[in-house]
Amino acid sequence: MIWALGQAEPRWCSPGPAWYIASMLVTGVDENGLGPRLGPLVATALSLELPRYSRAALCQRGLRLGLTDSKETGGFGRMGFTESVALGLLSLSPELGAPRTADELLRRLRADPERRLRPHCPDDATASQCWGVDLALPAFGGDPELGRELIRRLVGRSQLRIADVQSRVACAGVLNAKLAEGKNKLAVDLELFEDLIDHSRAEPEASRLVVCGMIGGIRDYGTRFERFTPQRARPLPGRRGQRRYAVDGLGELRFEIDADARHLPVALASIVGKYVREVCMHRIGEFYRLDVPGLKLASGYHDPVTTRFIEATEPSRRGRGIAESCFRRRA
Repeated sequence: MIWALGQAEPRWCSPGPAWYIASMLVTGVDENGLGPRLGPLVATALSLELPRYSRAALCQRGLRLGLTDSKETGGFGRMGFTESVALGLLSLSPELGAPRTADELLRRLRADPERRLRPHCPDDATASQCWGVDLALPAFGGDPELGRELIRRLVGRSQLRIADVQSRVACAGVLNAKLAEGKNKLAVDLELFEDLIDHSRAEPEASRLVVCGMIGGIRDYGTRFERFTPQRARPLPGRRGQRRYAVDGLGELRFEIDADARHLPVALASIVGKYVREVCMHRIGEFYRLDVPGLKLASGYHDPVTTRFIEATEPSRRGRGIAESCFRRRA
């Protein structure tokens, strides 16, 4: 194995109860991009199949390889590592290989952009902002083979298996349209989570645990579920900082503060989601570079570079007739 049980654990990997189940699927779900001014909200689910789930041990195993929450792995100057891990996770099957374009990436993650996103584009001119440049991958200097090697080292001689990875994307246009209907971004985020949970692959006989990052300030999820009725989702006792539910036909569903730092499946989901969001923002930036050569690409968050990006692209957006509701998020 690649780690030693006797070695000290960081605070966020402190020992907790293990789940001793003959066959188990543990799904981690997290979001990226809840608070930016531009770009999409991305929710991602990653499932691990394993004989038992020892949270702290698996957390430390990932941490030794740099596989932790995306705020650490995808910080300034580290997108190459994030890209390597994300592409490595998506190319574990030899016959598929790593996705080579942004569109292929979204299809591989079953984000289904043609059905879920394109119908919301008000016209072809506006659609070109997000779909006019099919970004070539890798886009940030990442190496899929490095990512595959990290996953191989993570698995080692264990029976751990990456069972499934999926993402859902809500673009600025979708978020603004939902807001006009009275549904804020927290509700949209939960909607994406529920869709991922319902559609993630699971063997019928496998026991299942789903761990989600806590969504904003939401603490009572039972009254907010759309797919899981109160009869199907029953509250369970939980520790401080978590909410637990027993869901018929699913297993245990848990929302937890700092889940991406405490649970490896959530951390890996966060890494993939971070990459998807960065790819989406990068292709938007490359589209506007067609009109504004030398334009500095922006994160879309509340920072001076994003402010300058908004100002610099205004003539191009006005000239092309791109709908403002599909560019800047209202909330």
